[in-house]
Amino acid sequence: MLRMEKNKIKIIFLLISVLGIYALDNTVIHSLVVLKPLAWCGIALVIFYLPALRYKSKLRNGSFINSWSFIFALVFICVQVLAGLVDGLGKSPYDHSLFGIAVNIFSVGAVLVGREFFRSYTVNSLTKNENFIVFLSVSLFMTVLAFPVDKYMDLEGYESIVKFVAQFFLPEFSKNFLATYLVFLRGPVPSLIFLGTLESFHWLSPILPDLQWITAASVGILTPVFMFTTMQSMFEVESKQLHKRDVEKEGVASFIITILLSVGIVWFAVGVFPVYPSVIMTGSMKPMINPGDVILIKKTTDINEVQIGDVIQFKRDGILISHRITEIVTKDGIPNYRTRGDNNNVEDGQLVHPEQLKGEVIKVVPNIGWPTLLIKSDKDIPFDEIEF
Repeated sequence: MLRMEKNKIKIIFLLISVLGIYALDNTVIHSLVVLKPLAWCGIALVIFYLPALRYKSKLRNGSFINSWSFIFALVFICVQVLAGLVDGLGKSPYDHSLFGIAVNIFSVGAVLVGREFFRSYTVNSLTKNENFIVFLSVSLFMTVLAFPVDKYMDLEGYESIVKFVAQFFLPEFSKNFLATYLVFLRGPVPSLIFLGTLESFHWLSPILPDLQWITAASVGILTPVFMFTTMQSMFEVESKQLHKRDVEKEGVASFIITILLSVGIVWFAVGVFPVYPSVIMTGSMKPMINPGDVILIKKTTDINEVQIGDVIQFKRDGILISHRITEIVTKDGIPNYRTRGDNNNVEDGQLVHPEQLKGEVIKVVPNIGWPTLLIKSDKDIPFDEIEF
């Protein structure tokens, strides 16, 4: 009982220290780049000299957990790059001179070490068993600290809040949750391997994925979640002391399924497959399709299969429009399509040319696209150019 009380006092002291660093980073030391890494190094040193804590896994399992932490990081990077090949890649904004790399390694690395030592000591002091209340609380706390106060202060209205939560906060939380589980299993080393590898790619790679918000949300949220379930499953199998070969077979199979699901979901969202989703922004196709509904589009491979009465999606002036074909007009042997929204009084003023045709609407899923409605603004889609 006395030991538990002492641990609580130490955690409170560390918590106050970390909150103090966060407060100073957002005020005094923000412009003094070297002070923040030094402060986190101080946190790491204090924890290093505290009495060692017992971890969930045994020492002999350390290499197993560390190896998979590194594999998780590599696969996470590969999923991001693959998604970037669809959404686009961009040049890194960071300094890649020798001096710039050295500064980044020191500033980012010192903060990362301090954060993971703090995460590990907090989690393993509060629980010795899988306690998801502790995991969620610590992950949420670490996620809040990942963003400066200015980021929260700049949030105005539902649009900016939803976009921030989907594109940044939830992916960071998912990553933190996986890191929290890793420190629970074997201390700060596996989480340092996982997060350190991701940070190295982010800061050192000359080319980075330039993902749309929906892709960033899909990759950032789903990939760590699948990795967490995979690691949890593999550790449960190993903790039962089954044959190592059985553990490896189950772990590899589960991991392959995890990655295939992650990549598949992302690729489906960005339109790699023959069928892809699209969010409806207007009411021109009511009552069949309402704003906020998600439609599934089957890509057109043969224009001769397109018939009058089909609801098609086409692109005009950078805008995706989904309307019904009312007439097929053949010009020089090439079919063109006259269209109209079911809720519109008049037909669209321009014919749809074959090269504008994206595909046919085959399914409507009601209401699940509302976050996109909150994020999109009048600047994103010039509604005055769409015929209602």
